[in-house]
Amino acid sequence: MSHYNSFVRIPALAICHRIRPLPRIGIFDEDVLRMRVGLQDIDFNLHLNNARYLSFMDYGRVHLMAATGILTPALLEKWAPLVGSLSITYRRSLGLFAPFTLATRVVCWDEKWFYMEQVFRSREGLVAIAWVKGLFRAKDGNVPPQAIVDTIVPGTTSPPVPDVLEKWNGLTRWKLQSQDSE
Repeated sequence: MSHYNSFVRIPALAICHRIRPLPRIGIFDEDVLRMRVGLQDIDFNLHLNNARYLSFMDYGRVHLMAATGILTPALLEKWAPLVGSLSITYRRSLGLFAPFTLATRVVCWDEKWFYMEQVFRSREGLVAIAWVKGLFRAKDGNVPPQAIVDTIVPGTTSPPVPDVLEKWNGLTRWKLQSQDSE
């Protein structure tokens, strides 16, 4: 049951989107999903398991791809969406059967990466917030984000990458380089 999103929910979304596309939203618009913690989502503390947050986030990003129009060209061109880095901060727990929302949005992009923010909220307020940087890979290499955006909203440009995300990129590079040197 732990791979429900990967093997059932995400493929079902892609199939349903081909039959009846989701209403379109803008590339910078927030895509909000309403969900509930199920029995398969909890750990021994009876709250949403850390790994399930990431699984819900995968689904949220694919849903955003469908809503913005990126999913169709990605499927046609066989571009594989890949996560390069993710940072999540937890604020409060989500207990069994708790309803919550997951909001996903594109913040910006550079020559290689899309930068996204994903926010979990419950009735009590902020549950968790994450930054994700991801890309699309074709058979012959990475697909530049601007080329992808131009397929759905030609001429739209990214705002500058915020300083905080540049610092996060620096930290990621430092972590990788420190491990490569060992």
